[in-house]
Amino acid sequence: MRESINKVSSCTVVNCDNPWESENLTFGFVKDRLEDEYPDKRVIFVKDMSYAINAETLHMLPKGYKHAFLIRNPEKVFPSYKQLLNKFTTDEVILKVGKYEVVPEHYAFGESLHVYKHLTKTGIEPKPFIMDADDLLENPESILRQFCAFAGIEYTDKLLSWDGGHDITKHWKTSKEILQWNSIAEWHKNAFESKGFGKPTKAPLRSEMTDDVIHCIEASFPYYNQLYELRAKIN
Repeated sequence: MRESINKVSSCTVVNCDNPWESENLTFGFVKDRLEDEYPDKRVIFVKDMSYAINAETLHMLPKGYKHAFLIRNPEKVFPSYKQLLNKFTTDEVILKVGKYEVVPEHYAFGESLHVYKHLTKTGIEPKPFIMDADDLLENPESILRQFCAFAGIEYTDKLLSWDGGHDITKHWKTSKEILQWNSIAEWHKNAFESKGFGKPTKAPLRSEMTDDVIHCIEASFPYYNQLYELRAKIN
């Protein structure tokens, strides 16, 4: 699957001033960049997936950051994920689970729970902030006010709307390969074209799902439910 993605995206031009080449992206390189001084920036916001780090590399988490988790109902995650992956191949993608497969060993939710427990156990982040995507969409002001208070950021209503467009990636610090993948699969298309928060959508019916999707949903719910119970609630 990864070979298909790389073949399709390798020649794609990206809209970014200084994208990082994937071969340079070691844990040490990323940690150093994240811990650099950025005197002209008020806030440094970093987004990544929990399965990108494991027990052997947890010590590479950058210092000086507040840690938050954005979770989403598995019944919405896996059907959408499979639909995106299918854009890279003429054959139907099967959501295989494993260390080097398209779905992480613990379905991404287990990896998030593992990082959460590491942060609390070590005292790096005694109470990490968790927001659920549906809550954020249902009442963005309530969730964002709580997030800003947690992160030490001044809340403003300007967070509730923005100018649509793809130019935001021009100033991102990220992998060139990731931007190429996004250009093909349009992972962030809806976000780029939006100008504010929409309302939550309903999950597809189970009768419309394939067996591999249903398996991933059912296996991930125990992890998701633990994180969901710890989430920030709408005030």
